[in-house]
Amino acid sequence: MLALDEPDNNDDVFEVEGFKFAVEKTLLEEVGTINIDGGSNGFLVTAANLKKSECSSAGGGCSC
Repeated sequence: MLALDEPDNNDDVFEVEGFKFAVEKTLLEEVGTINIDGGSNGFLVTAANLKKSECSSAGGGCSC
């Protein structure tokens, strides 16, 4: 999940182009490199080891 949060001791913090990102260490170990691309329709989050999930079209959204 992508959300606004304050980093804590369980997070690794990265700064890219002036933006700070906090990622839980255990999540980062599990999914590998994370890419966040922003566009006019929102954000696209991809990760090296993230498996695609099947999503229901009835809900209008997905979470992985």
